[in-house]
Amino acid sequence: MDHPIGGLYLPSKVFCALTEHSGEGYYGPKTEAILSSLVLHWIATAKASPRPWLGESDADDSEPAAAPLDADAPVLTSNTSEPSASRGYQWKQVFLPNGTELRVIHGGRSTYAKVEAEQIISDGIQTTPSRLANASGCGTCNAWQAIRLRFPGSTRWQRAAGCRR
Repeated sequence: MDHPIGGLYLPSKVFCALTEHSGEGYYGPKTEAILSSLVLHWIATAKASPRPWLGESDADDSEPAAAPLDADAPVLTSNTSEPSASRGYQWKQVFLPNGTELRVIHGGRSTYAKVEAEQIISDGIQTTPSRLANASGCGTCNAWQAIRLRFPGSTRWQRAAGCRR
């Protein structure tokens, strides 16, 4: 049984580099498979740390910490039947795949939008990041600082500027 891990965070630069390198642009099935295979490889090849909560002072060298990976088995898996991750909205150097949610908070009131059919839609109307950020009428908000993003498959909101680096 798979379990989502809510408190596991990566530095923004690492997260953005990982999702960009995977070709997805967000934390989707391909990125999950890459990250999972990296962790499994590390577990299989690194010596286990002592587990003092079990009364161990050193890891038992007679048993491997994990079964070694089969050298002939493919490390990365991806479901080719998944919808193409190449559809979405290109916001300068940040790609927002379809399903990405955008949020701006002005005066304690949130305004939401979502990337649908390669467009940003807010309240049923097509918009831009700048228009969304300045929807309160001030006209001077920096969209990169004002907008929070939640990519498909993620539960965490992150500042758009953090994905820009």
